[in-house]
Amino acid sequence: MSKTLIIFYLFITVSVSAKPMPEQAHSIVLPKISNQNPITLVAEQGFWTDYLKQQLIHQFTLETGVTVHVESMSLGKMQQAETAAMQNGNGQYDVLTLEAGWAKEWAANGYTVPIKELITRYEPNTEKQTDNFINNYYPALLDILSYQGQLHSVPYNSYVMGNHYRKDLFENKQESQAFLKQYTYPLSPPQRLDQLLDIAAFFTRKKGDKLAGKILRADFYGVALMSGNRPHINDELSSILWGLGGKWFEPEYENDEIKGFHSQADSDIATSAAKYYINLMQYAYPSNANFAYLEAATALNEGHVAMWPFAYNNLWSVSGQVNEKTPGAELGISTVAGEKPYHGAYSFAVSYDSKNPEAAYWLLKYLSSFDSQLAYANAGGNPCRLDVINYLSTNLPKQSAQYQALQSSLQGDKNWQGLNHLYGHFSSTAMGTIYPELMKAAYKIATQSQPSEIILKQLNKTISIYQNLYGEKAMLAE
Repeated sequence: MSKTLIIFYLFITVSVSAKPMPEQAHSIVLPKISNQNPITLVAEQGFWTDYLKQQLIHQFTLETGVTVHVESMSLGKMQQAETAAMQNGNGQYDVLTLEAGWAKEWAANGYTVPIKELITRYEPNTEKQTDNFINNYYPALLDILSYQGQLHSVPYNSYVMGNHYRKDLFENKQESQAFLKQYTYPLSPPQRLDQLLDIAAFFTRKKGDKLAGKILRADFYGVALMSGNRPHINDELSSILWGLGGKWFEPEYENDEIKGFHSQADSDIATSAAKYYINLMQYAYPSNANFAYLEAATALNEGHVAMWPFAYNNLWSVSGQVNEKTPGAELGISTVAGEKPYHGAYSFAVSYDSKNPEAAYWLLKYLSSFDSQLAYANAGGNPCRLDVINYLSTNLPKQSAQYQALQSSLQGDKNWQGLNHLYGHFSSTAMGTIYPELMKAAYKIATQSQPSEIILKQLNKTISIYQNLYGEKAMLAE
């Protein structure tokens, strides 16, 4: 989730007290790497990649002598470029960046090397430490990133969704009293989707109206939505669908093995999710085709909206700028309404055709080490290692945006634990191919280019076709 407009992000430092670090936290010792051939890492444009190039990669090269070329590109282009390179098998990339939803498809195609296999190959005397390394991440996230019980990539940037909201408005006495009178229940961060709709409508005001006792100089909106023609619109709509109890498609099991899938993209619940999204958009900050996460976060921190209800928690440093940019404002972060946030992370994997897999493995391990993840977090990122998260949670002020983002992410992961296998989104080996189709359908729904029922009917067919073509298990006859 990134963009070239990264000025808001750069090197926001977080002050933590000097409490002792956990025992397993130590600087990784990089070995002498026999293969000194340069390696290439591909990553999504944005804060993490800039920080990675300017800080961590430089240090890795100093310690190992291995030069690392970093190619950065937008999310959609990155997926296309990596997939094409792996299909060609010419060793173009050594370390891959992948979105969690692609993990099983790439693993099933043999594009990525299992982490345990790499450890056995390059650290044969550390098998006892393998579980500590591999299991030190969000449990539900590990399920998403694993294929046939094997982890194929290591997560570094968590983007579990949360609700980033104006805590000062929610706690304002006048607003609370007015909301209670109008809706007959207390104003608080929404837990249900019907509450989100109520609160979005309540806070939408016109220029000249009052908000928290002050006259508005511009229109004010209940929510910011990532409703542009970008992958992120699917993440919002998916969270709504899941919060309503629906699924795009689901697996059927037989003896603990997936027998096949059932597509549900044109179900009554999916239609309700589409109509809900359209309804919610009437209370959203005006957007265009390019409107995505950075634009939504900026609408919040510049004081134009009451909530970014489906925010990526790794944008806490951008959302948190509302505290300085908007007089009297205070950011709060809670779980998303419906309690089924889009869940995932960017992760690193070693490509099967890497020309220097030894250096690729050590770079992957270096970038996912405690020190690297903590440094990334202190620069404004959202780490994935549980020991780093626990350390920060112990040391950070409870009211800080980063602390709230970490707690929201932990709760989001907890809400998904034990459930990923019931959703085609997280169990299909064709999800990397299906994901862009969800985005296209979601944008058509948002722009109302056709009735939602027609769009979802076509999406249902497309999911079935792609699952049959690219998935290990086919769609089952209804």
